[in-house]
Amino acid sequence: MKTLLKTLGCLVLVAATAAGALGADPAPPAPAAASPAPAAAKPAAEARPAADPLVAVVKIVEGTVETRPAVGQPWVPVKVGDTLAEGADIRTGFRARCVLEMNKNALQVAPLAVIRIGELRRDGETVRTRILLKQGGTETNVEKKNGVKNDFAIVTPTATLSVRGTNDVQASFFPGFGGHYGLGGSGFINVMNHFTGSQTGVPPGGFTNDNALPPGQFLAQQFNPMNIDPHAFEQNEQNANSRWHTSLPAPPGLGGSTTQGSSLGVVQQSGVQPLPPPPRPKDDCGGYEY
Repeated sequence: MKTLLKTLGCLVLVAATAAGALGADPAPPAPAAASPAPAAAKPAAEARPAADPLVAVVKIVEGTVETRPAVGQPWVPVKVGDTLAEGADIRTGFRARCVLEMNKNALQVAPLAVIRIGELRRDGETVRTRILLKQGGTETNVEKKNGVKNDFAIVTPTATLSVRGTNDVQASFFPGFGGHYGLGGSGFINVMNHFTGSQTGVPPGGFTNDNALPPGQFLAQQFNPMNIDPHAFEQNEQNANSRWHTSLPAPPGLGGSTTQGSSLGVVQQSGVQPLPPPPRPKDDCGGYEY
């Protein structure tokens, strides 16, 4: 009997303990670790300032020189001291020229030329200039200045001539004849063809054309005579190909092909006298010279 009572008492104690555990409020959760404060937002990057436009100042005017601010505007005469902004067109008449100063760079526009100031602005430490040469010739001096970089280029319909700092940069273009580019002073220029992408560097005293031929190859192409068939061309054509007068043979002792001597020998043996050369032109300033 006593054992039964002890057993019932233990059960009642266990039940009361369990009931107390169920009715008790749950322990509050441990406080969460404080999250780190968000980093201060970085200030937005400042917007890059727009490029500052520059102007070209007219220094010299000879003959008829006209300009217009944009396509569709009337042409007006150019005077010394005028300022021309980006986008202005310039044209020169027969025996006319003008000189422009653009941020210490000098550009001379030759007679019968049409150009446009495509770009003329300063972007940070770089002065960007683009001269669009529609026809005619130009000569340029691009100065090197401390702290300022010159991004200067002359753009024709077929090629682009770019420089960084040189003197006596020559560029010309005429429709039907193409362009010629050279460097008469110190420095270095680069010429790239728009259609083929070929390009070449031009050292002082060198020249090239629209095809961006290396200066040595361009020189050989200009002055070396072509190899032609002596049986397919008249003697005056052979003489012209040899860079002599169009009808006069080469002077004695200065070369001449063997075919020329053999042909003359045949003529003398046949008894037919060769025709006299035609009269020289009155203006012998290269009229028939090659």
